[in-house]
Parts: sequence; structure tokens; C-alpha cells
Amino acid sequence: MLSVLGYHRAVLAAVHRQDQQAWAALRGAPDVTLDDTLRRNAYRLDADSHPIVHRAGRRAAEALELATEIEYFQLNGAPNASYLHQAGPAIVLFQGALLDRLDEDELTAVIGHELAHRLLWESEDGAYLAVDRLLDAAAGDARTPAQYLETHRRWSLATELFADRGALTASGDLSTTIRALLKLETGLSSADPAAYLKQAEKVDLSSGSRGTTHPEAVVRAWALRSWLAGDDVEALITGPLDVDAPDLLDAAVLREVSRDFAALIARSEELLTDAVAAAAAGFIDPPGPLGVPGESLRFDEPLAVRPVDGAPPPRPRPVADATKRYLAYLLLDLATADPETGEDGLIASLRIARRTGLQGYVDIAGVELGWSDADRARLVGAVTA
Repeated sequence: MLSVLGYHRAVLAAVHRQDQQAWAALRGAPDVTLDDTLRRNAYRLDADSHPIVHRAGRRAAEALELATEIEYFQLNGAPNASYLHQAGPAIVLFQGALLDRLDEDELTAVIGHELAHRLLWESEDGAYLAVDRLLDAAAGDARTPAQYLETHRRWSLATELFADRGALTASGDLSTTIRALLKLETGLSSADPAAYLKQAEKVDLSSGSRGTTHPEAVVRAWALRSWLAGDDVEALITGPLDVDAPDLLDAAVLREVSRDFAALIARSEELLTDAVAAAAAGFIDPPGPLGVPGESLRFDEPLAVRPVDGAPPPRPRPVADATKRYLAYLLLDLATADPETGEDGLIASLRIARRTGLQGYVDIAGVELGWSDADRARLVGAVTA
């Protein structure tokens, strides 16, 4: 049986914690059926006339251990396949000439992808369906905070990677699954999965997927191979820790990092004053006693952060340049919070920047404080003296 991604579990915990009333209202099985609408607007693919479709569907359902009736419909449009969640039978829709391009094994993979959506929505008594509904509703509201919009984007990517695993589980073959993906994505009647995987090796995936609803096809192919190899692919969803584009989970992590870094700064001997402590407390939401860093912070390597409020332990994350710049300004704000600390405070901040890997701090401090070349040389020299 497929297991949901760690990202799904973490977002479920965060949404349940922050929006429990909305989550509860949206939880539960779908209360509508689409039979009449489909019969009015689509062609039903029955078993007698389309045995290959139904045979492929049975193979996919058995591989996924999904015991449910499945109905198939054909619509006009660009080649595509989709799943409609309803009370009753699972509904798989085909559009355009897709069925003409797929052999039975490839069709099994495509149907497996669509049925995996049903597995996810039915998991934990519809908990993930409720989150999906909530994020969909939030994405359609102009008042929605950016953190929810980014969470919706990443959630969609995670859902498609989960469904791709359903495709691979259904077909039982990596090449078949990638070939079906390529036929669907490109419109080609034939494709070379091995060549595409070589193409994937030349793509820089360190920044994660840039897709909005689906990861790029090359990302999906790479993720399938990596999943079979037992590798962690969820970095494709999250990317670096970026203060300019956090989701709900990253927003919490950034608050923790800010708190810990502020605590580290305020506990420096040269900056150990009431004014600096008061300024550092402002980076805690809500303001309160300063936290104590669990370990030495370094921002020039993947950052291992503590779990936030019971969430699953996060993987070490690369720190985006925008986040390093934000942390440099945090350091500068605290280093200059008390004029009485003078140059000793600035030298202490340069020492902290060096120890934590904030290489850009010297340039930022120099510009903001108007250092001359001589000032800069003297202060930097004092750090190494």
C-alpha cells in the first residue's frame, strides 16, 4: 500500500492545528454524485465496447489494493486523464486521443495515477481530502495570505508525486510509467524513457520544482527513479528555506530560526545588554523569554532545524540567498540596538557572521553603516586579531 508523503502529513498537522474549525467543516465523504452530469456531457466507456480500458483498470486497482467500482468516460479536448472524486464509483475521465496512444501497460499506469488520488482522499477518514478542499478554497480567495498560496502549490506537487507512485505501483515497471507520462505530456506516440532519464540528470533540481499544479515532467521522471532507489525526493517539493516564499511549515521554521539566532546574538558577551535583549525578544512571536539554540547555527550549509510544535522532524534544508540576507539584517539590527556597545558590538557581530557562515554580512553592514575602506579593514582585522 502506498504511504502519503511526509509533506502531506506535516501540512495536515499544521492545518488541523491552525484552522481546526474549517478543517472539520470540510472533512467527510463527498456528498454529490456526478452520474447525470457525465451521462449528459461525456461518452461512457463500457466494458463490452472497451475491454482494454477495463482490464487495465482492474490491474491498477488490484495493484493498489483498491476495492471500488470504477467508471470511465471520454470527453473532447486536449489529451489528458483525470480523476473525479464523488460518492460512489471512482470516475476516471479521458480526453482527446490519449487512449489511441497508450498500450495496455501504459494505460494501467495512467489509471493507477488517477486511482491513487482516491487512495489519498480516502486516507485517514478523509483527512487529506479536507486539507485539499481547504487549500483549494483558500487559493481562490484574493484575501488569502501568501503562505497559504505557497502551501497550496507545494501540496499540489506532493499530491502529483504521490499519484505518480500509484502509476508505478500499478504498472510495476519504471520505463512503462515514464513512457506513459511522456506520451501524455508531449503528445508523442512513442518516447524513449532511458533517454529522458539521462536528460533529467542534466537538470539542476537543487531549487526544487517550479511547477504550479504539477511538477515538471522531467522532475516527475527523476522522482520515480529516485523513489525506486530509496532516495528522498521531497526536497523537490520544498526547495531551499526561502524567506521570500515560505509555506505554512517554512514560516514556522523561519520563526524558530529567527528566535534561535536572536538568542545566540543577544548572549554574546559584547552585546549582553538590556537594550539588545529587548530588541532580540521582538523576534519571538509572541514576545517572551529568549530561546536557547539547540546547536551551533551555520547558514552556509544545509540547516538542521528542530521540529516545530510537534511536526515531523524536518530534513536539513539549504538556506536561500534571500534568507541569508534577512538573517544578516537581523544580526545588524541587534548589533546596533544599543549605541553603548559601539565598535565592540560591531566586531562581535562580524565574529558571529563568520562563525555562522553569513559571508554577505560584511558588505551589508558596510553599506548600511557607511563604512569607509579604512573602517572596514580595521573592524574586519579586529575579528582575526
